[in-house]
Amino acid sequence: MSEWLTTVEFAALVGIGRQVAHRALRRRRWRKNSLEVRKVNGRRGGNAGEQYQVNSTSLPLEYQHRLKVSQTLVENHSKSITGRTAEHTWWLDYLRPALQHPVKSTARTDALAELADNPTRNWEGTAVSYSLRTLQRHAARFDEDMKVGRHGRSDRGKKRVVVSRRWDKLVPFDASTKAKIAEDLKQEIRGLLKGGMSWGHTLQEAEKFLIDATRAWGFRPGDPNEMERACSIPTDLVSAELHFRNVHRFKRDHKAYDDRRPRIRRTVACMQPMELVVGDVHPVDIHLTRPDGTVATARLIGFLDWATQRLWIGLIFFEKRGGVQNRDVIEVFAAMIEAWGMPQSLYVDNGKEFGFAAFLDDAMLLTVPGFHGPSRSTHVINALPYNASAKPIERLFGDLETRYFSTARGHIGGNRMSKKQEAIGRTVAPFGAFEDVVPAIEGFVRTYNHTAQGKKSALKGLSPEATFRKHLGAGWAPTAMSRDEVRAACARTEERSVVQGAISVGGRHWTCLELQAYQYEKIWVRVPAYHTPAELLLLDRYGERVGIASPDVEFHPLDKRGAKASAERAKVHRQAVRDLDRSAPDIDVAARLIARGQAQPDTVPNEPVGIVSYDPAKRPARIVMPKKPLLSEERRREQDERIAAQMDLVKRIVG
Repeated sequence: MSEWLTTVEFAALVGIGRQVAHRALRRRRWRKNSLEVRKVNGRRGGNAGEQYQVNSTSLPLEYQHRLKVSQTLVENHSKSITGRTAEHTWWLDYLRPALQHPVKSTARTDALAELADNPTRNWEGTAVSYSLRTLQRHAARFDEDMKVGRHGRSDRGKKRVVVSRRWDKLVPFDASTKAKIAEDLKQEIRGLLKGGMSWGHTLQEAEKFLIDATRAWGFRPGDPNEMERACSIPTDLVSAELHFRNVHRFKRDHKAYDDRRPRIRRTVACMQPMELVVGDVHPVDIHLTRPDGTVATARLIGFLDWATQRLWIGLIFFEKRGGVQNRDVIEVFAAMIEAWGMPQSLYVDNGKEFGFAAFLDDAMLLTVPGFHGPSRSTHVINALPYNASAKPIERLFGDLETRYFSTARGHIGGNRMSKKQEAIGRTVAPFGAFEDVVPAIEGFVRTYNHTAQGKKSALKGLSPEATFRKHLGAGWAPTAMSRDEVRAACARTEERSVVQGAISVGGRHWTCLELQAYQYEKIWVRVPAYHTPAELLLLDRYGERVGIASPDVEFHPLDKRGAKASAERAKVHRQAVRDLDRSAPDIDVAARLIARGQAQPDTVPNEPVGIVSYDPAKRPARIVMPKKPLLSEERRREQDERIAAQMDLVKRIVG
């Protein structure tokens, strides 16, 4: 009966490797014998899952017989030969002459004796010979329905040593006590490593702990040195707990922990140019000379188009101490937008120099002159603090330093505490002035943008510019925006009072023809957050543009231009009032008010509940008010009282 064998089964049957068997089946010939081979579609494997199978009837008779015997032996022992290892198959074939005879029979013993000490080749093709005892042991394993050939220990996977062989043999404790001491020792080692203790100190402290624990359980040998030798800690015991160092790294060295934490992988496969732009500031490791003779380094402001890996840069150099400001970053960002278009999203860190990014979410919602592109908003994404590895521009800065900037003179390296030296004790000479290094840095960046990246990189062997041209060929187009519009986007809306056709912003007066004709008391102004403005955008209460205000000009009292300008402003204001007059109908307000009063009905009071009269006969009661004395009578009465008091005094004295 024919049987189709897979490549693996064929290799196991004839004792060759799988790849050798695959080549033989592909050539349909093996050891000068033609083979009947067919192709079948499998679920796994290379070449679209195609697999070779050989018909057993086309094999040499020797191997047909071996296959038949192996199948018979397997059926007798309820085992399947399919999937056996090459070693097991070889042993079954090698012991076949002896296994055909009953156990402990003379015929089996004689067959094994014939095989013993006879050179042969095993399943790996190595010349070997086996003793009679080895053959008897393998035959016995087959009789016990066990796998023939090399096998592992029966206690494999089970722990055979508690702490160390020497300690286990020395101490007289039972198994539960040993397990308790071993568990306490393990926890001690974990705590030491979690606390940041070094390898050597951990071994010493663990050994001391084991000695104290052994003595605490009542075992004290006569020889102290024997106890110390037995309590020596195996290095594997500490190595198995080294992962507890991660706790100390997490608590005390979070930067090292963050570098090792799991991260996700990102792809640019479906991204479009300017879909996501990453911004950052990098100190260039090249010494430059200031006008006063001191040396310093420039700052590179970079924006990376994530989809194409193109890099746009701007350089800043401080002649005195200083740092990169928002207005510096805005200028570089505005130049990039003017050349590459407006990004859909901006990914920056939390540095104060990127504070302007908060204004960009509403940048496309502003009605700015000259911009009539599609409605599109910019989403600003702030990176997590101290998360440099999440920004590809950080890795790019490192590549620029090592592959490009390091070739320029004056390069000092990234370690400011250990700068590169031309000679022992002498730092490298500066590159030159800032104006000299700008063309060099821009040339390096241009070279990077046109250099093909690796086959395994995100660009798959293309350069950033080639990737960008590929997107252009597919129809991608940028969204345009001028520098002035970017500056206008980075502004706050503030309310101002209009006084005599002008407003006050930043201690200066601003005006324009539209503001001089403006009839409301309040107006809203777009005030730049970081730049000193030359013009101001004016908006009404509905956010609609009113005009562009410029600084008001002051005139000399005798300057005729002042009188002319005053007359023009008065004319504009009068015309605005006339237009306002014509826009509404004429109404006689006084007549309206009089007419409304006359149209009101008269009010009729109710009957009175009583009558008030001055006639004494009709008055129910009379109220007599005290009469105020005249001034002369009051004086006379006071005089009489004084005289009477004096007379009483005289009578008492004389009396």
